[in-house]
Amino acid sequence: MAQHLSKELVRLALEHGAHVIVFEDLQGWKPKGGRKRSTLKQRFHGWLHRLLVQLTENKFVEVGGKVALVYHRGTSSWAYDGSGKLQRSKANYALATFQTGKRFNCDLNGSYNIAARYWAYKQKLAYRNGRQLPSSKSSGGKSRMPITLSHLWDREAAHVRSAS
Repeated sequence: MAQHLSKELVRLALEHGAHVIVFEDLQGWKPKGGRKRSTLKQRFHGWLHRLLVQLTENKFVEVGGKVALVYHRGTSSWAYDGSGKLQRSKANYALATFQTGKRFNCDLNGSYNIAARYWAYKQKLAYRNGRQLPSSKSSGGKSRMPITLSHLWDREAAHVRSAS
């Protein structure tokens, strides 16, 4: 499965002209057991998540690309639009409700935040672990919310306002 997925990821990246494929850094992550009789651990470790990253990296580097890893905590639990924590649906775990009431796919939300973390780090707006860089030396008032896509939007809007 990892062989096929890595091949498709590299093909898709090349087809769309991507130079970097970004993954969450899940090395050393241990899933919680879940509910009684849950097979979450068995399913996750049987899937060999690390193998997918290694195979993708090997194939993509061979064709001139790069694979980057970003800090995983909070990418799926915080809304990409900056509205706060997500509430997952009990009936459909892949669906989340934002604080504003909007319903959205959790995986797509997480993907937006993973990409935002990569770009925030590249633009020196965040530490490697996904926290925002301090804007000044004082320790007051800095948000503890992890980097989301909305942080990049806010920065771009401030840049546009200052340029005009």
